[in-house]
Formats: sequence, C-alpha cells, structure tokens
Amino acid sequence: MCSRFFNPLARHFQTDNVAGEARPGVRLSDRVRGGGVILFANGLRSDRIATGNIAGGEARSIAGPVESIGLTADLFRRASVWLVLAAVVIALVLTITLRVRVDPRGSSVLECLVAALLWASRAWWNQSGHERMADACGTVAIVALGGMACGAIAMLELRFGFPLADGRLHAMDQALGVDGIAIVEALLETGHWIFWIMAPAYNFTIPIFFGGLLLLSWLGDRVEAWRAAFCFVGTLLTTCLVAMFTPAKGLGVWASPELLARLPEEAMRSFWAHFDQFYFAAHPVLRMQVVDGVISFPSFHCIVGFLVLAMWRKNVLTLLAAGTWLVFMLLGTFPGGGHYFIDLVAGFVVWAVWFAASLYLERRPVRELMPALT
Repeated sequence: MCSRFFNPLARHFQTDNVAGEARPGVRLSDRVRGGGVILFANGLRSDRIATGNIAGGEARSIAGPVESIGLTADLFRRASVWLVLAAVVIALVLTITLRVRVDPRGSSVLECLVAALLWASRAWWNQSGHERMADACGTVAIVALGGMACGAIAMLELRFGFPLADGRLHAMDQALGVDGIAIVEALLETGHWIFWIMAPAYNFTIPIFFGGLLLLSWLGDRVEAWRAAFCFVGTLLTTCLVAMFTPAKGLGVWASPELLARLPEEAMRSFWAHFDQFYFAAHPVLRMQVVDGVISFPSFHCIVGFLVLAMWRKNVLTLLAAGTWLVFMLLGTFPGGGHYFIDLVAGFVVWAVWFAASLYLERRPVRELMPALT
C-alpha cells in the first residue's frame, strides 16, 4: 500500500523541438529520447521533459500554476511517506533491540482507519475533481501514522535509561533568567479565567492541528496542507531523537506540594505514571493505551503551535486568530505540560529548521524544471 501511495503523478507533456511549446496528452516515454529536464523523481523512476531547441538558450516555463501546485504537493507527500517509513523502522529496531513486548490490542480500529484513508487518498489522487478528498485523507493518515510510530519511539527510548536531564534544563532556564515556577505562580495570581482559556488551548492542540489539515484540504490549499503534514512528521521524529538523550519529567519536579495543590488535578505531572513505567519498571508492555506525551525537551506542543500559525500565515485574520491562540497555548505549557522555558526555545528551533526545509523543497521543482532560469 505504501509503495502505491507515494508513486508520483503521471505527467503527459511533450515539448516540440521547433516551437518549444508543450502539447498535453502524449506520454513522454513514447516520444522523448535523449536528454531533458528532470520533472520528478522518487527513487523508483524519473520522468524527463525534452527542453527543445530554444533560440538564444532562453528557458520557457513548462509547468502552469495547477501543475506546479500538484508537483509541490506531491513532493511534500512523498517526503512525508519516507519520514513515516523511517519512524516505523526506528520503532521496530528499538522494539527488537530493547526486547519490549508489544500488545496490539486496542489499536486495530485505528490501524484499519489509517489504512482506509491511505487507500482512499491514493485512489483519488489522480482523479480530477477529487483532489480535496485525496489531500484530506492523505494528510490525516500520514500524520496519524507518523504520530503512532513516533509515539512508540518516545516510550521505547526511555528504556535506554539515560540520566534525567531535569537538572540541566532547570539550570538553562536560570541561565536565561527565566523561572518557570514563578510564571506558574503569577498565572495563579491572575485568576481562574486565564486557566479557562489556557486549558482548552493547550489540551486541544493536536485536534486543532488535525482540523487545520482538513480545512486547508477543503479550501484547496494543497501545498500548505501537505507542508503541514511533512513538517509535523519531521519535527516529531526529530523531537523523539533529541529526547532520547534528554529524558526529563519536567517543571513539576521543582514544584512544592502547596503549589501543586492549587493547580488542576494532574497538572504538570499527567504523564509521570507512564514515564516511570518505561523508565524504571523491569518489563513494561508497549500498547496504545500507554503511549503518552512523555517528552519535555523539546516541547512538541510548542512545535505544533507554530505549525498551526504557519498554516494560517497567508491571511491577516486567520494569522491573528492563530497567533492569539498560540499565546495562550504557550502559557499553558508551564502549568499544563510542566515544560521548562528552554523546552519552548528548542521546540521553536526544531520547527524553524523544518519549516525552512519545506521552503527549500518548495523551490526545488522550479529549479529542476527551469535550470536556466535566472
């Protein structure tokens, strides 16, 4: 199924050697021989377009706006698939190496749903008029599958037993002049109203992201929908790999019992039970019910927050709405997730790197289609 999912879009363009104009409907392999410009390559095959003899060496645009959008969306789609495959392989290697027993009960329904969405996306991908459904099914499935694989990695890597990094992370906060405990106390002094805003903003971060994928797909913004899926999987995999060497229980280890009693139940420490199970227990069992947000550094909530902000950056109103939500969500990472300030800084850096990578990939098809463009 995966191999079918990341097959590239078929392109049917031929450039005439005299006029240098593209004619649709002719398969390249039937007419083109010799050199050309790489249109797309996915490790399985590459298609080429003959450039023709253009007087004076002037390069012409050989892909219209619709073709360019489809090309970029497909590039993000295939890159996302490879990232998911990498995450699955890493999870399998960790499971075998660390000899952790896996209990598949409780995950079969989700697995079947993801498989159905992948199949639907592939079936509709090349059908004109069904691009929105293909994008909605594909982005949601890829993000869900990547989240499952990386969630397993996050739990399994605790078995390595690297020293807890809470002391180092707390020292970094102090070096930056930030006191997370003081921030939580200041939020409590502000009043309960701010928790009524922060709590849903923080707790519904992932559903908000999934909703954004569906809405962008429905609006026909293919590039941004697939960019978000690509960045989500890439940043989550990066976060898991970094957190492997910096396991931490978060800001809650420095909070006094009096402070914790003033916060909502399980605030700052909701994931501690599952963290302890895999970090300290002798024979933990990996199952869907124990996969939890056990990573403190970098903050993936922070990363997803900036992913959502980037999804809606092109419109002033949506940017303001996303920015307002982001402020309250980031404030909620202190009492809600027990994050250090340095966790947020690292999360922003991870997001920025992958977002910059997406911009680079977005320009890549243009350079390959028009290498002589200056």
